[in-house]
Amino acid sequence: MNDFVLVVSIAGLAAGLTYLGVPAAERFDVPHRLVSGALQFAAGIITALVAVTLMPPAIRNGPYVLTVLAFFVGGVLYVLLEHYTKQAQAERMAAAEALGATGSNEISLGLFAGILVDLFVDGVVIGIGATLSLLTGLVMALGMALSTAPLAFVTIAMARRQGMSAEHRRLLGWMFVASLMAGALLGYLVLQGQSLELRMVLVALASGFLITTVVQGIIPEANREGEPGFAGVLYIGGLSLYALLSLALQ
Repeated sequence: MNDFVLVVSIAGLAAGLTYLGVPAAERFDVPHRLVSGALQFAAGIITALVAVTLMPPAIRNGPYVLTVLAFFVGGVLYVLLEHYTKQAQAERMAAAEALGATGSNEISLGLFAGILVDLFVDGVVIGIGATLSLLTGLVMALGMALSTAPLAFVTIAMARRQGMSAEHRRLLGWMFVASLMAGALLGYLVLQGQSLELRMVLVALASGFLITTVVQGIIPEANREGEPGFAGVLYIGGLSLYALLSLALQ
């Protein structure tokens, strides 16, 4: 079996595990505290992915200044994405109010857009990891799935609570799969023949985006209605579980 088919299989594994969160969210009506706890757990795993798997080799093997700069730029990109999606959402809410709508069930488009871009970046990271070694790609895929499956679950659960139609929720679920697969294939096919230094810079760029997603998007959403009990335990649990998985598969 050639490497391309293996990369597609690895990406498909991550996408399939991620999609499992969609029918689960459609079937079960979960309370906010459970959704919040799942978000905290996912945030811990993403943090560990950056701290354990992505940034250490990027710092060791990439050009140091460019790597740190790319990390910063990745965070800025998420902030800009969040700013413009919230701005567009505010304009839609204003238009709805002008037409007499209350806007009380307005969908959190900024968060959803950020999650889709986050999944695409996750896929790119899997693809970049696969260019280093297929085992690295597999470790990243499994680690990503531990965070993206609960993230898919809580995203669909939030969409239900905010009044998104079933048809649009199904479309959103398939967009999770498409984002991960597209990112993984792009990361692998485009970067396979590129220099190690360039790949490390891009890993740092993705890391900055992911860690800012945690700080600016996932944790604030988890704590929107008050921080759940044992939130810190769930966050650290996600961190620890990913670290153990990474160690076991090395």
